[in-house]
Amino acid sequence: MISSARAHERAAVLLERMADADPEEAEAHVQSAARQRRWAANDRELAEEYAPVESG
Repeated sequence: MISSARAHERAAVLLERMADADPEEAEAHVQSAARQRRWAANDRELAEEYAPVESG
């Protein structure tokens, strides 16, 4: 899940760069980046929820 969250973050960064480079499609890229960030946050939450419990 953590690797998936990182991939979503990388995608969001790329989409934000694309928004800067392409004013005509900027809004679509920004919306997609926001979606990617939500998915990353969700993956992190799931990873925390289902993380293996350490025995001590």
